[in-house]
Amino acid sequence: MPKWRIMTVDDEADIRAIIRGTLSSKYEVAEAGDGLDALEKLDIVEPDFVILDVNMPLMDGLQTCESIRKHPRYHDVSVLFLSGQNTREDMMKGYSAGANLYLTKPFEPVRLLRNVDLFFETNPPQLRTKRYTLEQIKQMEQSGAGALAAARSPRAIPSAADAAPKAARPRVLIVDDDAPLLASLRSFLADEYEIVTANDGIEAIEKITSCQPDLVVLDAVMPRMSGFQLCTSLRRNARYTKMPLMIISEKATPRDRDYALRLGANDFLAKPVELSQVRECLAAMRKAPDFKIYPKAVPYSVILEMENRAKHETENSPWRMMHKEETELEKFLRENT
Repeated sequence: MPKWRIMTVDDEADIRAIIRGTLSSKYEVAEAGDGLDALEKLDIVEPDFVILDVNMPLMDGLQTCESIRKHPRYHDVSVLFLSGQNTREDMMKGYSAGANLYLTKPFEPVRLLRNVDLFFETNPPQLRTKRYTLEQIKQMEQSGAGALAAARSPRAIPSAADAAPKAARPRVLIVDDDAPLLASLRSFLADEYEIVTANDGIEAIEKITSCQPDLVVLDAVMPRMSGFQLCTSLRRNARYTKMPLMIISEKATPRDRDYALRLGANDFLAKPVELSQVRECLAAMRKAPDFKIYPKAVPYSVILEMENRAKHETENSPWRMMHKEETELEKFLRENT
């Protein structure tokens, strides 16, 4: 008989092991080490329930939950916060971010199991049919970036525009809070690349997991999460360890450049940048022996349509999903899952 699948997200391996040992007798338990890892694995793990730590580096549990609530397929998945932050204000923040349940650390395994059991008894979600077993997912993680990228691609059915006979263009994510620069780079590079943009690090993580870029350009100084922090987070994730990445920065001393390269950036440019410089750097990164264009779960035409719709929304974030009206991305995923 199929079991409910739970994804537990915590940066402490010992905590994940305790949760796995507590729940695995009744549930399938998959793991993620941080918020980026969790968002990357949503479409592969296909969880029926998520357990989130709040205090995680770079992208905390609150931000991760907010990003899950924007996901076209998993916006309604139930989330339990398991946190050492236990004030009433902390709990209110958790529920405001989209939590269904909030338990505090340190926790008793029996109490956690009792709460999870009670939730499934009283609020049983529709049991999702899973494409992959837990063993298959572990094998993908061990195989590296290519296996994880390919695991998400079977959902993709290209549109007529994407199916046209032409060489695949690399997809580039450009992350910067300078809107005029984003517009200039998009226009300048559009003939050679599929361009996706983000205004800060948190929005970038959402787009990295959904749009699957082949190359990334990061501004070093941004609100919410800096380019340096995002670079660090990406290099810790098996899927993005070797993804070509360049940093651009107004702070461009030799020390800043050395720091960016130590974090894992492939190149570094000082602002103000010449558009031609960015093109040359991208071309150089594409020449690396291990560079490849991975299969995509979502066609570029769908991404463009969604971004066009986002321009007309009144929400603060241009990437926010609106569930009152089905977006093109939601329709695509619904029809091809």
